Amino acid sequence: MEKTFGERVADAKQAVAAITAQEAAALKQCGTVVFVDPRPAAAIADTTGIITDAHNVNLGDIAEGNVPATFDKTLTHVITACQGGPMGAIAAHEFHKLGFANVNYVDGGTQAWLEAGFPTSR
Repeated sequence: MEKTFGERVADAKQAVAAITAQEAAALKQCGTVVFVDPRPAAAIADTTGIITDAHNVNLGDIAEGNVPATFDKTLTHVITACQGGPMGAIAAHEFHKLGFANVNYVDGGTQAWLEAGFPTSR
């Protein structure tokens, strides 16, 4: 039986650590950090926008292992963020299951990022 969205979020939050928007912004200064927003492009445009310089890689693509070849599983620190956090947590968990060694998600997502005063683009 397939898990519900809520069950997937709960599993993800047990497997991958959340970080605050402030912690994510501090890590953004490091050259090996990539931000990923797993939402459909239309959802990004219609809501909070995307963290500046983040990659838009849909959750389904991540789950299927279709991630940019430039993402190094051992060196790249992947930080995910959706609008409010749950889909970002699932995306981070999917990266973790793909073998990425250093993965986090932004607690509160892009909304928390904006509330902390950091920029997004549309």
